Amino acid sequence: MKALKILGLVLSLSGCIYAGEYNLFPWRNDVIAGLSGYQIEYLDKREEHLLNSETLHESSFTANKLLTAHKGYPIVDTKSYMKNYYVQESLIAPQNAIMTSGITPAKVTGGKKYDVIGRVKIDGNIYYLIDSDSPSTVFLVDEDYRLQKHIGAVKGDKLVLIKESFAVTPENFQFEPVTKSRVLQSDMVKGFEIKFEGVENNIMRFTLMNYDNGGFSGEFVDYNFENEPGIVEIAGVEIRVFSATDEKLEYMILAEE
Repeated sequence: MKALKILGLVLSLSGCIYAGEYNLFPWRNDVIAGLSGYQIEYLDKREEHLLNSETLHESSFTANKLLTAHKGYPIVDTKSYMKNYYVQESLIAPQNAIMTSGITPAKVTGGKKYDVIGRVKIDGNIYYLIDSDSPSTVFLVDEDYRLQKHIGAVKGDKLVLIKESFAVTPENFQFEPVTKSRVLQSDMVKGFEIKFEGVENNIMRFTLMNYDNGGFSGEFVDYNFENEPGIVEIAGVEIRVFSATDEKLEYMILAEE
């Protein structure tokens, strides 16, 4: 009977967190809000991220003007390049900040750079996770980089929020974003070149070279036209021929201005 009484006392104590103002089980005050946690979308804080890409076109000809090309020389030369924009983001604390509560306070160090390690969605809102001075916890900031009143712990691919709420001093403390950017232009992605190859048996001869695979491969195509003034079209380019001999071509590239 005595053993049963002792067991009942132990069970009743284990079901309580507080006895008056005394916390019998202080570790329970850190019980996680949302036991399953929130899924983290990790960002590689060491790597830059591709922000945007665009294709650039470069042409060597002048449109709607009388031009002369000698045999074996290009009359149209176009190239396309890829231009990639990369960014790497972090946050910097403009001043010191203290987060206080019933447990150990947390500190944000002014002038220190904090890496963004990932983001989570909580109740439809996006929050960024940044390193804290403690390896076991992370700070949360909203999309305007305002420091939140809760901190969290990373458990694998989940964020669990510590139930305790913190008071932030100064209020509405806000990090400042720091962005490093880099622009990288690729080698030629593709392009084409039209050359005048002279006149033979009263036939104007042209070659089209289509470049591909960064200019490392391509395909030749021959074009032949009767040697007479007028408009010829090669690869979608309209060329007005004024006169042609085996040595040179007088022409105009027709294009809308």
